[in-house]
Amino acid sequence: MPLLTPRPLPPGGTIAVLAISSPSKADRIEHAASILERKGFQVRIAPNAYEVERSYLAGPDDLRLRAINEAFRDPAIDAIMFARGGYGAMRILDRIDYAALAENPRPVIGYSDLTALHQAVARETGLSTFHGPMLNFDIHGGLSPEIERWFFAMLSGEAPMRWELTPDQIAVEGMAEGVLFGGCLSLTAALLDTPYDFWVDDGIWFWEEVDERNYRLDRMLTTLRLSGRLRAIRGVMIGRLKDCGNDPELEVLIHEYFTGSGIPVLRNLPFGHHGDNLLLPVGARVRIDTSARTVEFPDPLVGPRIPS
Repeated sequence: MPLLTPRPLPPGGTIAVLAISSPSKADRIEHAASILERKGFQVRIAPNAYEVERSYLAGPDDLRLRAINEAFRDPAIDAIMFARGGYGAMRILDRIDYAALAENPRPVIGYSDLTALHQAVARETGLSTFHGPMLNFDIHGGLSPEIERWFFAMLSGEAPMRWELTPDQIAVEGMAEGVLFGGCLSLTAALLDTPYDFWVDDGIWFWEEVDERNYRLDRMLTTLRLSGRLRAIRGVMIGRLKDCGNDPELEVLIHEYFTGSGIPVLRNLPFGHHGDNLLLPVGARVRIDTSARTVEFPDPLVGPRIPS
């Protein structure tokens, strides 16, 4: 069953930019914030965004936790985005005020390390979130016109939303429908068998990764295979894998794990660490049709709950 939907992002709304993972460079975030402001939004950057703790955290855990809880509790915040990923979200998952977000559900948008938050929100609140652009890379570098139109159309409640596939993005032909779930592969593997392990049997699994050698991808996929997870899904959507081994070995790996699965498999879709991320709703109903060359989200992804 699809998850609950957050409310739409209103024109001119207030966007909180949080940093619950690694620190960012001020010039990149300020530039990205100015782009959002030129589109009419009010932008609030968390005070810890440029803090550095242990070289890889945007400030101590308590500081990062305070920023997200304050945003979740603030009724003036219309959407929550993130400066960047990196690492650190997992460290505070067990102290986040999920009830505050559930009482006032707004779009939560990010990728990479924010996969941990998406999974936790789904488990704790039953609320759909969005795997999508962040400020440090995507917004700073600029979204392509097609990706930007998709972003704002989806957050305003336009439906159905259809993404056209190219022939080279179809690894295995087929049709499937299910609830979309996933994110960064390493985070999905790291959260297995924790309270924040969000896996949807009979769902459509999407994943991407960055800077992982082929044997490490193989190990993570093997973990999912041995756990029985891969037998339960109806389709696979793979994003752009950045700096992940060499292409010939990667082709073999994807073929080995998915070609004989009997389910549709897509690859090189426009999401992941290359930037210009296609907004994907975690917990929403999605249809794959390789004969029509489309990925379709038939329901509004913001607004009232979708009937089951």
